[in-house]
Amino acid sequence: MRTLVVEDNSACMLFLHNILTEIKGVNNVEIDCATTGEEALQMFTDACSSDRPYKLMFMDIILPGMDGLQALEKIRAVENELELTDDQKVKAIITTALDDSTKASRAFFQGEAISYMTKPTTPEKIHEELSKFGFL
Repeated sequence: MRTLVVEDNSACMLFLHNILTEIKGVNNVEIDCATTGEEALQMFTDACSSDRPYKLMFMDIILPGMDGLQALEKIRAVENELELTDDQKVKAIITTALDDSTKASRAFFQGEAISYMTKPTTPEKIHEELSKFGFL
């Protein structure tokens, strides 16, 4: 499962990377990491162009430059331009320190996120979300 982790905090990025590589039930995990919204958008576009799209994405909101919600909305625009079906679109899980209902609403409605998780989180919560959405 090709996964993109977008996180500017190296400790949080390592935490997610380790959980994803160690979790039982997820086979053939390939994880790429980006630290900015711009980098995430470029990596996503490149993945689509190379016919190796991401299936799952963990996106922080607070990023330098383009924030995570802006990046996610631009990623959705790329998917719509490519006329991807809902099944082909990347499944986005927001991981953020912002416990903000306005941001959460935007993530779900404009960004089509499948989950909004506030930090700190635990391996068990990540596992639960992956199970809930059929990744395990």
